[in-house]
Amino acid sequence: MSTPINILSVKIGEGLFAFDGEKVEQILRVPSITSMPLTSNSIKGVSNISGKTTTIVDMATILNKVEVDTSSKQARVLTIKYEDKEYGVLVDAVLEMESVEEENYEVSKKDNSKISGLYKKDEKIYQIIDTDIAISSLSLVNYAPVLLDKFGQNNQEEDNQKVEDLNNLRYIFLTLGNENFAISLEVAREIIFIPENITGISEAGNGVIGMITLRNELIIALDLKKIINIDEKQEITKEQEKQKRFLLLNYEGKSVALLVDSINEVKDIPSEKIEVLPSRFADSKVESIFKDENKITSIISTVFLKDLAKEYVIEEEESKRIDDELKAKESEMSEIAAFKIKDEEFALDIQDVQEIIKYTQVTPIPEAPEFVDGLINLRGAVIPIVSLPNRLGFEKEVTSKSKILICDLKGEKIGLFVDDVNEIMFINEQDINQSNSEDSLFSEVIILEEGKRIILKLRITELLDDKTLDDIKIIKEKEAS
Repeated sequence: MSTPINILSVKIGEGLFAFDGEKVEQILRVPSITSMPLTSNSIKGVSNISGKTTTIVDMATILNKVEVDTSSKQARVLTIKYEDKEYGVLVDAVLEMESVEEENYEVSKKDNSKISGLYKKDEKIYQIIDTDIAISSLSLVNYAPVLLDKFGQNNQEEDNQKVEDLNNLRYIFLTLGNENFAISLEVAREIIFIPENITGISEAGNGVIGMITLRNELIIALDLKKIINIDEKQEITKEQEKQKRFLLLNYEGKSVALLVDSINEVKDIPSEKIEVLPSRFADSKVESIFKDENKITSIISTVFLKDLAKEYVIEEEESKRIDDELKAKESEMSEIAAFKIKDEEFALDIQDVQEIIKYTQVTPIPEAPEFVDGLINLRGAVIPIVSLPNRLGFEKEVTSKSKILICDLKGEKIGLFVDDVNEIMFINEQDINQSNSEDSLFSEVIILEEGKRIILKLRITELLDDKTLDDIKIIKEKEAS
């Protein structure tokens, strides 16, 4: 196994472990898990993750440790692919994602070991887990679910089962407001969480939320409640907000995303239990109903959904045009890391910031250059820490929110102490006022929210003079020797 570029460090039992960051797709709180009887102790069961039935395995017991306490607030599930199938891997806690310094990584000399290597950091050693070998050790093929209604059937019974299946219709049951609906699986592609980035569309019609990108495909997102005219009568709670999902409709290989309040289940319904609405009650959106346990579910018309998908699907040429427009718009924007010192906001160009870490104890150095607080050890590298508050004429105050920005300054890696990092953000060119001087400490003044928010952008090359940088180089050389 080659040296990973990034690792995700975790706790398993009392030990420190890590996964290849490229293999981890999602980090989730522990979902509801349905146990699977007569399976290995390391297979905890199955769970619905992103609309897919996912096998959940306990990495602690795979490594012969005490099983993960799934009720713990720190426990997490990592989704990892193995042989084109997605598995949920239980760990006791997730620590952080970080880049790997090759000189601190040691490859395991044992063949077919669940531990592929060791990574040393801050006097701690992390064991790197080879997920392929760890998961393959479970002989998962032996634990594939068995349909009990087929077990032991003769050929005639199997034929009868096939006929029965033809008489069943499969639906996704969902909630919109306080009402229950179902959509035929025939038109559904997949279920996804709400992405962080949704691009708005100017002059969009009623019910259009915006555009999302999924695996390089541009997809129009619609609010299904607005599309079928369901009024939102109650204020939505945070818990209800977490239940929202996008249901993707499929149309000729393309997709449209429908926002729904929750996805409840996928199940078969005998066709005789579906009641087609009389013409005087039916409309173009709801074609039938299903009554079950004193609950009525409205089945949304498949024809209506296909027409909806056809209307809003983005064709390839249109997708390319929109993508080009978005790229052009992005090229007209600058990305910055905005941070606070006292009550003022400052920023650096994101290209100047290599990483952002929590404040860690600094080792003071005698006769340090002005503004230099001391040194830290970051993954084996000696980093001098510069106090930006002192550099800018403020008093330094360390709090739980304090951060260190790791930057490259004229070839030297330094850390900049700041009170807090607000956000990483894109700024429109029209919101930026450039400085007339090329050697001033502040290169730009960024004016946002109609003048209510002003951010001063620093020119990193002007933070320290050449003499201070030379002194820093000497200190680093002494520490390295």
